[in-house]
Amino acid sequence: MPASAAFLFDRSLYGDLCRVAYASTRDFLRSQASLLTHRQKAVPAMIVSPQSFGDILVHHPHGHACVSLGLFRPDGVFLPMDDVDFSGLEEVFRERFFRMMLRREKVRPETVERMRAWDHSGFAVNWERRIDRYDRKGLEGLLSYMERAPVSLRRLTYRQDQGLVHYQGTRFHPRLGRDHQLLPALDFLALLVPHIALRYEVTIRSYGALSTTFRKKAGWIEKPPVHQPPPRSEPPSPSPSDPPSPPTPTTTTPTPLPTRDEEGGFVRNRRRNWARLIARTWLSDPKLCSSCGERMRVVAAISSPAQDDVIERILKSRGDWDPPWMRPGKIRGPPPPIPRTPTSEKRSGHSPEEDWPEGIDPPHPEFDPDPPFEDGRNG
Repeated sequence: MPASAAFLFDRSLYGDLCRVAYASTRDFLRSQASLLTHRQKAVPAMIVSPQSFGDILVHHPHGHACVSLGLFRPDGVFLPMDDVDFSGLEEVFRERFFRMMLRREKVRPETVERMRAWDHSGFAVNWERRIDRYDRKGLEGLLSYMERAPVSLRRLTYRQDQGLVHYQGTRFHPRLGRDHQLLPALDFLALLVPHIALRYEVTIRSYGALSTTFRKKAGWIEKPPVHQPPPRSEPPSPSPSDPPSPPTPTTTTPTPLPTRDEEGGFVRNRRRNWARLIARTWLSDPKLCSSCGERMRVVAAISSPAQDDVIERILKSRGDWDPPWMRPGKIRGPPPPIPRTPTSEKRSGHSPEEDWPEGIDPPHPEFDPDPPFEDGRNG
């Protein structure tokens, strides 16, 4: 099985891919730094985001990283490295990736030897884009690109007359010989499903100087005591040369909420887009009347629980008043008998399946609900 195909069946490999990328970058930067820096175990600040898709939803496991151009000592001092040639990083990453895949038993040794004999290694490391430390907009754009969705809705269209989904790419794919995907709806969903992250799957990983452990040791994160609240910030004591400050008022006025005119553009757009998002998701426009089909307008706004009596009167007048506490309760039968435990089975001399109700899956004493955790890694 090819190395990239293993990622289709085991998504935990994306976490190993991120760790390999960080370890390769850390060791390479240490080798480019001075010997004193290498001995001090300095580390870079690195964020890695794994991705499984290419431009037109083809399977393409890779990762995007944002790395500091320099190393951080354990005490938090940054050592910049301006002139670094990253041409040797690809070989370091490839060999470490092969060792990881062999340890996980995802590829065979002969497959690795065959890939090493290729004219093109099959790996690529791009380090051309560099962002200045004051370029906030460029950094936000890069992080947004790293966390982008597999599909761009601007390039996705559905041809209803043909029943086909057309997804336009941004570049020509040499292996497929085209720059788009034109598939039936089910085939397109089958192409999209492998790129959906699993529940609780980590999609962004922080290493080196951005890890919580390093920031705590460097003193960048202060852990306040749990048994007492954090100390309040006291105003600085005035010097004798400063003029006396006016007395502090005894009563505090609450900060007023911003009005509609003072709200930002993002909040206003969010208020306007709620109906459009519901219409696009559920294919139903909430602003249209269900009886006549005309567009409705807001007459009044009723809130709960301040106006529960008004809500009750309106629902009663429409005949829709049916609260859960007024509904008749469902009559349930007696519960099934409790199965005997393995201890009582030994004392009584018969199995618990004999007392288990008919139509219910019998217990499985040999099933271990908490098996030991084994991740297959050494050490």
